[in-house]
Amino acid sequence: MRICCIADGRYVHSHRWLRFFTARGHKVHFLSFAPMQPHHVDIIERAGGVYEGEIGPFHIKRFWRTCRDWFRLRRLLRRECIDIIQCHFLGANAWYAALSGFRPIALSVMGGGDVCGPSWRPKGIRERLLTPLALRRADLVTSWSMQMAKVVQRYCRSDVLVQVVNGGVDLQHFYPGPRSGRLLNHLRIPPDAKVILSPRLMRPLSNLDTIASAFHTVAGAEPDAYCLFVFPPEPKVEEYEKRVRGLAASGPGAERVRFVGAVPHQEMADYFRLANVMVSIPNTDGTPLSVLEAMACGTPVVVGNLPDYDTDYIEPEITVLPARFDDPAAVAHAILRVLRESDTTRDRVTEARQRVERRGGYDMQMAQLENLYMGVVSPAAKMQGAKPAAYQC
Repeated sequence: MRICCIADGRYVHSHRWLRFFTARGHKVHFLSFAPMQPHHVDIIERAGGVYEGEIGPFHIKRFWRTCRDWFRLRRLLRRECIDIIQCHFLGANAWYAALSGFRPIALSVMGGGDVCGPSWRPKGIRERLLTPLALRRADLVTSWSMQMAKVVQRYCRSDVLVQVVNGGVDLQHFYPGPRSGRLLNHLRIPPDAKVILSPRLMRPLSNLDTIASAFHTVAGAEPDAYCLFVFPPEPKVEEYEKRVRGLAASGPGAERVRFVGAVPHQEMADYFRLANVMVSIPNTDGTPLSVLEAMACGTPVVVGNLPDYDTDYIEPEITVLPARFDDPAAVAHAILRVLRESDTTRDRVTEARQRVERRGGYDMQMAQLENLYMGVVSPAAKMQGAKPAAYQC
């Protein structure tokens, strides 16, 4: 297949998707809807993609910019004889795809910002007009959780498949194992320390300030507890980072907090194995890959009490411990339960790891997505009008 992918070129999810499809022999032309730096472009090209530049925000007042990017997309689709457009995230990239007149279009709804909770509705004039249009014109919609699939299905055509497919965990890389002595030395953490890990983005949605406040209680109750914040340099909110750092420095155990910053994805397994508990409590979410990777490594997980999650993996009290995402006391209580209830924690960890191994492997999830693509670009689909005549090559 010849695929045009419109996604955030900075994100690991885009890179992992790209590596799979190029390794399978598909030609992928990549447009980023986020600003790119040279090292981001290098990652795309080393993963086998053909980088086609940035597609800008969807402007209404400065409509000429939108028209420019719209024409660029249409020219690319014709020039490269594209078979399918893939949009990661339900935003302006999906609007451009819908308005291009091209079909088939595949949309991946990922959560954590595009679809938020079971009562989600598009907000704002552009969203109310263009998001339903994008979903109606999609020929395939995949979602990172069953909850989000149900939410978006009411906007889709009745004949369109809405399938739950997540990013998948590389089970050859993420698996249980001993702590890394090198990493303990690097982070200046004692070998027998109890480590709390937060791997989410440095932005208000992630509620890292709640975790920093919760650690005050944990540090007072557990003198050997350490807290690690791992987050990439972009996108992050500078003022919010100052707030989180200030909170971490203002309470008990301030000297046991580490702001690690960005960690290459291939090194995250060592961080999960290092942790006694991983905490992920955003306001809204899909089925976060970091949670599944922690589960695969045998790391106990505390999550926010959200309805967004796919309970095939993230089931409260069975595979994870839930806590109110905006309540530091509740988060601290859940962390201390993990640290102190060894038998029940061990049972949850075992069940969580088995569920990820059975259903959540990277190769399994990506192969499922590839099969879905094949279904909508098949000759039969084309005969039914999946690709307008203007785009035939």
